[in-house]
Amino acid sequence: MNFTQLRCFITVSDNLSFTVAARKLNFSQSAISKNINDLEKELKTQLLVRNPHQIALTTDGIYFYNVALNILKEKDAAIANIKNIHQEKSFRDIKIGLDYSPFESIFLPDFLKGFEPTSFNFIVNYLGNYVSQIANNKIDMALVSSDLVNNAVGIRFDQLLAGKFLLMFNSDNKLRFKKTVNLAELKNYRVLVLFTDQTYPSLFKLNQLLYQKLDKKNVKAVDNYFLMYNYVLAAERVVAIIPNFAINPAQKGISYRQLNYYDDFSYGLAYSSLRERDPLIPKIMANLRQSIKSDI
Repeated sequence: MNFTQLRCFITVSDNLSFTVAARKLNFSQSAISKNINDLEKELKTQLLVRNPHQIALTTDGIYFYNVALNILKEKDAAIANIKNIHQEKSFRDIKIGLDYSPFESIFLPDFLKGFEPTSFNFIVNYLGNYVSQIANNKIDMALVSSDLVNNAVGIRFDQLLAGKFLLMFNSDNKLRFKKTVNLAELKNYRVLVLFTDQTYPSLFKLNQLLYQKLDKKNVKAVDNYFLMYNYVLAAERVVAIIPNFAINPAQKGISYRQLNYYDDFSYGLAYSSLRERDPLIPKIMANLRQSIKSDI
């Protein structure tokens, strides 16, 4: 058993697709299959059920997924600890990972005013494994939803904004007269959701619930939040579900209402726990809090 086999198994399990896993890991599909086959032979059990149109985890696969995930988290944390012990980190040229939503495009310019222009590099990597990237020093920190880093070994998360899901719609829509909107009220609309996988648990869980409660053909996954705005502005019968930390409050012609659905997540800054005493962290957090409106 090796880390490559574990990484292949976890990536296929997260996406339920050998094709997607191969693309994300930059492997061939045959290499992905071989690694998982070798892992199953060593464990003497089947981890995945492979059908022509569907991949699913077996009971042993579900159990081993959590085991493998913890092994890789421990490995990534160990690498980070060793690297930080022997390497002094400069406060200059800090790399911050983000998905770059419309909301971030608004507050980040204000945030940067408190620092020298060369202080930061923003790494845009939607569906990126920010836990691994922080552990391997590819980035220093990330602006993320808390569910991406929950229970991650060696990762500290400081909340900036409590999370909630909002319904976004054309301002001419009759939904503007409601204070909150139930999922059942969306059955006559084309509902846009953000394309994601189990890397983003809160979004993934909500998407799966929508597929169950609504006609699947009326639920459309799009690649980014900016596309949602284009679709919603163009059609009154199109709505979108979006976290409050991804909206654009300045966008004309768009209205938002609270979705009658709750999940425990928030938006904030994730970084290595080894940086807890880093004097730059409080300054970054103070500037972020000053730049972000807390009442959205």
